[in-house]
Amino acid sequence: MATRTSPEKKLQKLWPKLTAGDPKAVHEARKLTRRASAELAASGAPKSARRAWRDLRRAAAALRDHDVAGDHIAAALEEAGRPPGEVAGFRADWAARRAELLAQTEWPPPPQGALRPDDFGQRVRKALRREARDLLDEAPRVLRARRAETWHDWRKRLKHYRYILELQDKAPAVLTDTLDALGRMQDAEVVRTLLTEQGLVPGQREELQKREKDARLASQARVRELWPELKQHLKAQRKAGVK
Repeated sequence: MATRTSPEKKLQKLWPKLTAGDPKAVHEARKLTRRASAELAASGAPKSARRAWRDLRRAAAALRDHDVAGDHIAAALEEAGRPPGEVAGFRADWAARRAELLAQTEWPPPPQGALRPDDFGQRVRKALRREARDLLDEAPRVLRARRAETWHDWRKRLKHYRYILELQDKAPAVLTDTLDALGRMQDAEVVRTLLTEQGLVPGQREELQKREKDARLASQARVRELWPELKQHLKAQRKAGVK
């Protein structure tokens, strides 16, 4: 295994900006929680260690979803040719909402480190075989599914697989491209929910809902297009664990 900086040390550097609500730090911390959780799962670490990272991920979730949705809505307003003042007004309102979210956020204590077992490499290879098998088994149902939650659950599992894979190897482009498409699909669901639940931009809501629905469908089509290549990658991992 290559020398690496532990998730705990990376989080320590992010912590001041994270708790101050810096958008980039929030995004990096959420990714870090998933990487750490994948490593701990592969290591067979206690559930308490994994819960600490899960609690941090949940604390950052509302801020991250808010940031993503705001970017998509502002971009959609600009694409629709809305007056600059209207777009600026939306951004100002969105920033005020974010400040309220940040004030309400309760950050848990930073997770503590966990030692890697001596057979860590073997555990990683075993985890890769198991995760690849489960992803292959679930894929036919997912690719036919209409419910966004089904796709999102598979996306979380695919991300988990990616982070285990990156403990020993670089993720192939087909894997990252698939995750990008699934991520855009999930962003669309977040935006559509916020548009409805929070009564945002009433004059443009119907158009924005259509835009996000189209984005969701395009993302699904892209995942299906990538699937044959991703399937071959997963089959290789299921068979050997290591390419």
